[in-house]
Amino acid sequence: MDTTRFPDFPLLSTPRLLLRVLASSDLDDLYEYASDPEIDHHTPWDHYKNIEEARENLNEFLEAYEKHGFWAWGIEHSKDKKLIGIININKPGYNRKVEVGYTIARNYWGQGLATEALQALIRYGFEKLDVARIEAVILPENRASSKVLLKAGMQFEGLLRSYQVWKGKPSDLEMYAIVRK
Repeated sequence: MDTTRFPDFPLLSTPRLLLRVLASSDLDDLYEYASDPEIDHHTPWDHYKNIEEARENLNEFLEAYEKHGFWAWGIEHSKDKKLIGIININKPGYNRKVEVGYTIARNYWGQGLATEALQALIRYGFEKLDVARIEAVILPENRASSKVLLKAGMQFEGLLRSYQVWKGKPSDLEMYAIVRK
């Protein structure tokens, strides 16, 4: 991990995870988890078909750090010392709300790691970014992600009809949110 390239990147840690800057050395781990076709059922993007797609996407993240700052964290498993996912938050605007999203490698599903990462990001959003509201949207059939969001303290707010285009078609999405107390 090259922390010297982005020295102000905020590291977030949990008992089992380190949320950190992505680095070019993450390419193999990124490709390993995001080339899994199972991801296609839960994300607006398709799995990587080859390592070049992973390299292009990783370079996009690194370029975004240069232009916009720290809005996506690599999720590193502390024990395994490998990248197992990505969690992101968009920059807060004038209305002090943000949207979060995440992906986790299938080998790590069902272990509470996505919830752990999300809780760390929620704390960061409220404590350091001073946001008033944190949102997430998911496909209605993604029940595992619904459980993650609820366990992290978010509440289901409703179904948003044809809210976003996912894979070329307008899709209904469920909205979850947590507000600053």
